[in-house]
Amino acid sequence: MAHVKPVMLTLENVSFGYKQNAPLSIDNVSLSLIKGSCTAILGPNGAGKSTLISLMTGLLMAQKGAINYPFYKQYGLTQAIAQKVALVPQDFAFYHELSVYDNLAFFVSISEKNRHLHAEQIAAAIKLCNLEEVVNKTAGTLSGGYKRRLNIAIALSKQPDIIFLDEPTVGIDPLSRDAIITLLLDLKRQGKTLVYTSHLLHEVAQLCDDVVFLRGGKVVACEALNSEKLSLSFSTFKPLLNTQSTLFSQQLVTLEGNHYQLVINNSEQLGAAFSALGQLSDDIKALSFSDNHIEQLYRDLFAEPLC
Repeated sequence: MAHVKPVMLTLENVSFGYKQNAPLSIDNVSLSLIKGSCTAILGPNGAGKSTLISLMTGLLMAQKGAINYPFYKQYGLTQAIAQKVALVPQDFAFYHELSVYDNLAFFVSISEKNRHLHAEQIAAAIKLCNLEEVVNKTAGTLSGGYKRRLNIAIALSKQPDIIFLDEPTVGIDPLSRDAIITLLLDLKRQGKTLVYTSHLLHEVAQLCDDVVFLRGGKVVACEALNSEKLSLSFSTFKPLLNTQSTLFSQQLVTLEGNHYQLVINNSEQLGAAFSALGQLSDDIKALSFSDNHIEQLYRDLFAEPLC
């Protein structure tokens, strides 16, 4: 019998608005988080992503609906969040005039009442986020990449089970971004539950197991990311004829011009796609594979119609 992973967090018909009689910022949202998974919350600016995270982390209170942490039913909501949940905000949430070590020491002193554990938790956060080289530097003098790592280290220093990350790689160089993604993948392997927002969709495809799409505070789509699903894109020297398009067993999506895309769900579809492409070999200009079909889903949902 397959092992069923526990549900860590549920939202049931949650709504929230900042102003009376104004459109709701979060409108009747329901979802659940599974232990050891990473769920992305995607949408354009103003879709309600940060507001939804604020509701799930207790910074805001839902006006309608219910938010529960069923895995910690022995605690109240406030206590469960305080002990088991951490937030990595988009803004830097540390004291710029303090050193890296002193920042961690301060936040550990808030989250952990047992002083005998402070040194161990600080050391663990420093090691996880590779901050050894800058541990005594003033936080405000760090590079953007190290500031992002310190933001994450502060969240990890309380040893949470559920971690919310609001665009944790914004504004940093590719190598720092790779280091953070590697860290988050390792946290997943440890069984941590992650909630992730980003405008960098290749990160989402690399890290996340499922995606919740928001628009105007409403969930407009949910998508499970299957590691076996591939996106096959190709371009041709001239537009395909109808008779050529029908060579493909699955739907062929026309992106723009002479560019096309297929979503491959299994090995049978992959074989059929190669067979069709083989018959079109003289017409193919370029061909590429990617496991990042999430970008096309995003464009389909949120692209503005051309006038």
